[in-house]
Amino acid sequence: MEIMRLEDVIDLPNRGVVLKISVDETDPYKITKLKNLIGSKIAVSNVDGTSFEYEIKDVSVSFSIANFPLIGLNIRERVDIERIKKGSTIQFI
Repeated sequence: MEIMRLEDVIDLPNRGVVLKISVDETDPYKITKLKNLIGSKIAVSNVDGTSFEYEIKDVSVSFSIANFPLIGLNIRERVDIERIKKGSTIQFI
């Protein structure tokens, strides 16, 4: 899994900022290995040309009824969610 697309940014009161992403990967084994990435850093490249680095605090992985992966990356940093734009790309660094 190289590049992921940011679908939504959610600020949850008890959890912090969660980046909801989509991936082209459909192999459940590879997707569930995302849990091993807790503590890793990601680079978010905004559609407006800005970029940011964040640390992954937690990962949630589930699957829709159509077996489409639903992935949430909970980041450690507290940020204004307006800084992160939908449609941005995310890469592990």
